[in-house]
Amino acid sequence: MLTSANLDLRFYGLWTVVFLAFPIAGLVANWATGGITDVGRALLGGAFAGLILGAAQYGVLRTVLPLTAVWIVATAIGLALGLAAATLGLGTAVNDNSLLFRGLVTGGVLALAQAAVLLPLGPLAAVWAVVVALAWPLGWWVTRSIGVDLSPRWVAFGASGAIVFQLLTGAALRLGLGLLMSGR
Repeated sequence: MLTSANLDLRFYGLWTVVFLAFPIAGLVANWATGGITDVGRALLGGAFAGLILGAAQYGVLRTVLPLTAVWIVATAIGLALGLAAATLGLGTAVNDNSLLFRGLVTGGVLALAQAAVLLPLGPLAAVWAVVVALAWPLGWWVTRSIGVDLSPRWVAFGASGAIVFQLLTGAALRLGLGLLMSGR
């Protein structure tokens, strides 16, 4: 299934287009929960958003990786638990650096959940975990930096942060898949 031939620009183009799932996931999760105002809403919103993001990512990743729909479940659980833990520990403020620290906690838990699914693929799991954990707060930083109104207490960052996230995770896929194909 995994060959250098199917790691072409088409794959990376499709991977980048997954950024559209972020604003959709944020809108759906905020509609369902009313925004992240407490730990319960964080847990529920994270699950909703995780299902949408996980499904979008899975749709592209399964073309190059031997994944099952467990990816979707892991993404939903990771995002739900990560967002709930971050909200419990850091609150819900959006105008200070706690937003970035919540992003780091959320991204870290999400990264571990997704990396667990990738463990059979060796080095890809480690590369993925590091990049997702760091790219998640960066996505929030970019979204806040361009002036997006964060007062609705969004579950997922906006399109601008999502593009950055997808480009960075695409680079991680390239690196991790290259290591995998070279047998390292």
